[in-house]
Order: sequence, then C-alpha cells, then structure tokens
Amino acid sequence: MTAKKTASGLAGFFTKPKTFVAGAILGLVVATVVVTRFFLPAKEVVHEVETLSPSVVFERVVAQNELVCASQNYAIVDKATDTARLFDLIDLPWTTNSFWYRYCGTIKAGVNLQTAEFSQDEGGANKLTVTLDQPYVISNTPDMSKSGVLEERNNIFNNIDVSDVDAFQRQCIERSEQEVVDGGLYNEARANAEANLKAMFAAALGDQAELTVVFREA
Repeated sequence: MTAKKTASGLAGFFTKPKTFVAGAILGLVVATVVVTRFFLPAKEVVHEVETLSPSVVFERVVAQNELVCASQNYAIVDKATDTARLFDLIDLPWTTNSFWYRYCGTIKAGVNLQTAEFSQDEGGANKLTVTLDQPYVISNTPDMSKSGVLEERNNIFNNIDVSDVDAFQRQCIERSEQEVVDGGLYNEARANAEANLKAMFAAALGDQAELTVVFREA
C-alpha cells in the first residue's frame, strides 16, 4: 500500500510541468549566486588618477587671485593737539585742545597671484620657477571695539571736531603700514609665500618637483 502511494506521488510531481520548471529555475539562480560569490575572483575596481601638469597647477594657484602670507595686530596710542591760528599765521595759545587716542587693528600682507609668471626648465621637467611681485598690504582692518578716545581736553574757543579725530585715524593707518615695512612683516610674507607655493606644487606633483620662487625688484 505504501509503495503504491509513493509511486503515485512521484507520478503526480512529474505530471505538473510548471512546478518542475519553476523549481529548476530557482535552483539555477541559487547555484549561480553561490558560484559567483564564493568561487569566482572579485573584480578589481580601477580608479582613474588625474594627472596634473605643472602649468595646470600654476593656473589653479593663480585662480586664487591673491595669497595672504603674514598678518599682525597693532595698537597705536598717541596724543593729538590742535590750536587755532590767526590768519593762518599766528597760534592762539588759549585755544589749544588735545586728546589721547588708541587705534587698534590687524594688518595683512600678501602677494598678487594675478601678476605671477611661470616657467619650466627645458632641460629638467621637474625644475620650475614662479616669479612674483613684492608683497603688499592686502587689508588693514581697524578694531573699533578697542579703539577710541582715552582722554580729552576740550576748549570752548576751539572745540574738538570730528574731522580732527578722522585726521588722526588716517595718520594711524599710515603709521601702521610704515611699521609693517620697518618691522619686517614683508620679509615674513616673502618667506611664507615661498613655503606655501612649494607646498602646493609638492602636494599636486610630488616631492620630485623643484620649485624656485623669485620676487621682482620693487
């Protein structure tokens, strides 16, 4: 009795072609996934590396327009006086006023990359030269939270005017920029400009690139 049931069951299975085909397809898919995942070697992912030429690197550097290379904070404290004059010839001593003023700010020096020039030694592909103008003051920004009048001595015959304060501030700006020259900030800017450019070219081209930075005569 059992043998007959088994035989009739197998006969029923083979008499259902749709079920048989579906099972065969499923088995084929599973076998393909297993073989692909565990037995076939994985494909290597190839990353294309962008090759940069020295001239392309230089163009990208120039696109930055200017390069800030050095900065310093300053605080100028000084006394300003003003005396009325008779016919612009004689000082009137009883008309003298004065005020102490503190002027603070930050001055930044850098180089103009728009005027930079690039050359490459024909005998050595890795010998590069960048020529720059001398550093200049890129910005001189006052810190008005720290600047202002410290003490004033007004005069009823010659009141302190806003124009007097404005004139003194202009003198402080000129003085701060002169101190940049005297204090060697431009020397620091030249050294930092050279170091920064060499670092940029080395990062793009590798350590084999020999970059020389030349500054034009003022």
